[in-house]
Amino acid sequence: MENYFTKKMTVKSDSELQEIIDNKGKFQEDAYLAAIETLEKRKLGTKDLSQEKTEILDKRIQEQELTEEIEEEKRVERKRTLKESVELLIPSKTYFYTPIIIYLNILVFIVMTLSGVHPIEPSVEALIQWGGNLREITLGGQQWRLLTSVFLHSGLIHLLMNMYALIYIGRLLETKVGNNRYIIAYIATGLFASIASISFNDNIVSVGASGAIFGMYGLFLSLLALKGINLPKESRKDLISSILFFIGYNLFYGFVKEGIDNAAHIGGLLSGFIIGFAFYPSFKQPGYSKLISTGISVIVLMTILVMPKVFTSKLGEFQSIMKEFSVIEEKALWMYREDLSYIPPDKIQFYYDKIKNEGVDLWEENLELLNTLTDLPPYLQERVDLLTEYCDLRVKSCETMQYLLKYNRLSDQDKIEDINKKNEKLINELQALNG
Repeated sequence: MENYFTKKMTVKSDSELQEIIDNKGKFQEDAYLAAIETLEKRKLGTKDLSQEKTEILDKRIQEQELTEEIEEEKRVERKRTLKESVELLIPSKTYFYTPIIIYLNILVFIVMTLSGVHPIEPSVEALIQWGGNLREITLGGQQWRLLTSVFLHSGLIHLLMNMYALIYIGRLLETKVGNNRYIIAYIATGLFASIASISFNDNIVSVGASGAIFGMYGLFLSLLALKGINLPKESRKDLISSILFFIGYNLFYGFVKEGIDNAAHIGGLLSGFIIGFAFYPSFKQPGYSKLISTGISVIVLMTILVMPKVFTSKLGEFQSIMKEFSVIEEKALWMYREDLSYIPPDKIQFYYDKIKNEGVDLWEENLELLNTLTDLPPYLQERVDLLTEYCDLRVKSCETMQYLLKYNRLSDQDKIEDINKKNEKLINELQALNG
């Protein structure tokens, strides 16, 4: 067996080779083997040296075989892990909805990104446009946002973290509770999480699957506590500990970290826990499953329908006031639809009074309406401030028209034109805000 040292040993004397044999601990193993082989070629080898060489070579073969065996095991393990990872994303008979939900979340994110939404830090406006859950808008007649927001995420990191958590709990839970129970619980807890969010948050755009994911942990926890799922005692204990750690850590992190909607997390968690209790009888009597699922669906639907009556909506109040505002505004704008460039002397008093009664008074009525809107979120308050300025300018324009009728001063005409220019600017700003 030749190696790096074989040629070097051929030029050494017998005494030098023997010195290597006698002091083998000071030399590399390959050098020692080369020295033995060289002595053997010179007919100076011994039976002990030959046996020792054989043992060394056998040991090397065994080590090589062991290394190859370990590498093969690693390769098989990597292949198995890859296969299992792929299977986590493939719907099957007992594991169907979790992959579908993941694909829906990813699809929404891809479409958002392709439409121009920033993939890492989407703007608040973009999240609202794509279905984010904001109290004022949701309670203003857009309850569909309670569901759409569950499939919407505020960036790639947010999406990946939630999908990882969903795969972890989904692969454990869906196969144990069944497809139908799982999807009903997921949607129900997602909706209750959204409801909890707008119940406690006035001006936060809530998005993400985390509320529904917390709901799945709550569902799993209650079924484990009730022993609705058959598991060995130790496995049950370990899972409960793991779930409690997940819940505790993430809720604590949500309280100390800004930008995390813990109201949605807690809402999802509690609703999932309660739904677990509701589902428990169906594990003992499977015939109850459909009845319980229907009951949960009805409760969710009724909650969504009565929600606008329970929670006050500043957006709804704003929109109601705006309807009244628009009617009054339409009446007050009569003077811009009539030709007032020349008014006969006998009509001056008539128009003077009309401008007061159907101009100044109406714009002041609109100002009173705007003053009833209080404690508005910033995006609505901005509109009210511009509308208030707009009405003030309309009042000044009307009063200046009265002066013009009474005194016929050129300066009043210039003042009216200046006021109208300011109002045009305000109208453009309001139109820009309204999109």
